[in-house]
Amino acid sequence: MKREDTSTCTSRVRHFFVINPVCFHRRRDIDEVAAEIHRFFGTRDETGEAFPEYAVHISRFPRDAIGAIRRYAGAAPVGSPLRVYAVGGDGILFDCLNGVVGLPNAELGTIPYGMENSFYRVFGQNDKNIFRSLKAQTSAVSVPMDALYCGSNYALSYCLIGLESLSNVSSRSLKSRHGFLRRNMPELFHVMNVYFNYLGMLMNRAVFKQTYRMWVDGEDWSGAHAIINIVNTPMHSGNRAIVPEAVPSDGWMDVLCSGNANMFGVFRMMLHYMRGKHAEHPDLFTHKRAKKVFVISESPLMLDLDGEVFYDKYITVETKPGVVRIIAPVGAADEADPGAKI
Repeated sequence: MKREDTSTCTSRVRHFFVINPVCFHRRRDIDEVAAEIHRFFGTRDETGEAFPEYAVHISRFPRDAIGAIRRYAGAAPVGSPLRVYAVGGDGILFDCLNGVVGLPNAELGTIPYGMENSFYRVFGQNDKNIFRSLKAQTSAVSVPMDALYCGSNYALSYCLIGLESLSNVSSRSLKSRHGFLRRNMPELFHVMNVYFNYLGMLMNRAVFKQTYRMWVDGEDWSGAHAIINIVNTPMHSGNRAIVPEAVPSDGWMDVLCSGNANMFGVFRMMLHYMRGKHAEHPDLFTHKRAKKVFVISESPLMLDLDGEVFYDKYITVETKPGVVRIIAPVGAADEADPGAKI
């Protein structure tokens, strides 16, 4: 991914951290993260100049971050650069994205602490410490990224319909009820959960036989689909590269669908699907890069937008090229700096 240094100057930017408390096991963990932010911004750089204004906000409920970001931005001088950091998982990143879009001179960063942290992996790094480095985050450049626009919401990674959406909601429900799964849900457990959900779908004819009226850039894709994935990035489903071709900065979204089958066919399909091998099996999957998708269903659709669930019978999803600038601290972390990581 090409990175261009057109971000705002760090010495003039305001920093706003939004912490999702649900992503931490104890209140003490939240306090430690907040304290590290205060220590970092309380220091001075080599020239003796103090860091600019910053604030820490603890999110109180879903979508709370949107209003908090807008209030903080509104209190700043006109045109003041702003960096917003989502401290948690993909859910709080979703909230912060919807708070940042439309704000002039605003950039968005992700500091991964959640149950699901798929988005930061698009930079080719699997090291959370790089993205937890305050020094790296505050000094890194930002890059323009596309987003999916569905209804009145923006999503950075995906819009899932069908079995995948049901499976993700089931996995999150299990994690929320069982602490040991929430802390570290084994990848094998997630894969097994997907298969069990497929089995449950096969037992439920109303779900298994559900048909959709669907158009992808005007092309009619109507029919019965077990999976409808509309994605901006390769990663989802337990941080797996399900659609490896997807690029979040090319102005396109990727649409992947699979038809329904008998029990043997479903498990064969899932074997290739979970490994990101759909391109090798055109008899099982349909894939296309697109700009706009319409989906209509007689039964309510369960939409999974970056981990947030919505219900509707009619949706439109379109790509919004370069709608947000994302902070990209790849390789910039200084592991030797004890005050740089949270």
